[in-house]
Amino acid sequence: MSTMNMLIKRNIKLFLRDRATVFFSFLSTLIIIALYFLFIGKMYRGSEGGEMSALSGGAQDFIIYLQMMAGVLVLNSMSLVTGAFATIARDFESKRIESFMLAPVKVSELIISYVFTGFISSFVINAFTWMLSYLIIGITTGYWLAIGTFFTALLILLVASLISCAIMFLITALVKSSSAIGVINGISGTFFGFLCGIYVPYSSLGDGTKAIGSLLPFSHLTIWLKRLVLENAFLQVGIPTEIQEVMYNDFFSAGNIGFLNMAVPLGVMVGFSLLFGVLCFGISCMSFNRRMKVR
Repeated sequence: MSTMNMLIKRNIKLFLRDRATVFFSFLSTLIIIALYFLFIGKMYRGSEGGEMSALSGGAQDFIIYLQMMAGVLVLNSMSLVTGAFATIARDFESKRIESFMLAPVKVSELIISYVFTGFISSFVINAFTWMLSYLIIGITTGYWLAIGTFFTALLILLVASLISCAIMFLITALVKSSSAIGVINGISGTFFGFLCGIYVPYSSLGDGTKAIGSLLPFSHLTIWLKRLVLENAFLQVGIPTEIQEVMYNDFFSAGNIGFLNMAVPLGVMVGFSLLFGVLCFGISCMSFNRRMKVR
């Protein structure tokens, strides 16, 4: 156990010391926040007609930036894991893996240490970002998310980090270049931002984009987190119940999208996402185990 702890600490330190990797892990987050402040936020304020215009500026900001951060945090879970996993590719490129194989370190210990590095980096940084966002949104808008909702969101982020870790571990097993992983990390956040309905609502993108988005676990995680925070926000600002579902579906991409336009409950899709993550993790472990043993 002490060997694995040392490996995890070593991997985390390498990730945090690489400022370029850390920056590009947050690139999609910075793009989303910039776009919201430049024009997306204004689009949301003007698109709901009487529903949003009847609210105070603080209430509007409370709703808009809560659902924005829900999308940001899910994308963060993916990009932070990918950034942390760049260490794996660099270890193969620099032949450090061969040194580990000569030391009294088991292959299983190496694999688990890499996985825990990605998970810890993703969840801890995401949890801190969520706590900071909670405070900033509350102070600037005058509305505070219920504390129970805050902690439930942390549990969703935990699930998001687990699923992201499994999926990106498989991609890292298939892509053996650290530079290629860096490119994937820089592009995937922006790409997924559209497919998950974070940049622009699905109602503006069409059924085709929604169907493709339904294939991504990140879409369902985003919807899950958005519905959680928006449900509490709507209650606080007094959005009528009959209007809420329209806003979920048409304006904030928080309505259940099922699977390929088929009506499948959100809970079932989250369950499928977890199973898909387990499958990805199993395949990637076999791939890494084979790569390490043949060296």
